[in-house]
Amino acid sequence: MKLNFNISDFNISGNSIPETIADRILKWHILPMQSVRNNLGFAIWASQKSGYRSKSWELSKGRSGNSQHCFIDKGAVDWTCLNFQANKGKLLKQIIQETSYTRLAVYNSFIHCDYKQTASGQRELYTSTSQSVWTFNKFI
Repeated sequence: MKLNFNISDFNISGNSIPETIADRILKWHILPMQSVRNNLGFAIWASQKSGYRSKSWELSKGRSGNSQHCFIDKGAVDWTCLNFQANKGKLLKQIIQETSYTRLAVYNSFIHCDYKQTASGQRELYTSTSQSVWTFNKFI
């Protein structure tokens, strides 16, 4: 299988990514999203502020250090594509169909995807403001 993604595409800080995190990026994000990419027929990628963020990087930016992007478990990636506004519906549909992400939040320029356990035990879709205020949309 040809992969359209590199582990380095998921590194925000530029510091080395631990092997265990690289394995999670491959297993839980790259491999399922390769199917999405193949089905869509247009390029998708991890947004520039997405992928792996070490806890120390998060803390240095004044954040809590508890982000799903720290990959304490399976991690989180914010996915985007060319002409996002026109293509986000197609991208979202494929992510829902081809992955097992539990939480998806649609922002103005990307879709946040993670595996955090939801209170409902179901997969959930949210919309988000640019300040990351999520509003529940529906179960998926």
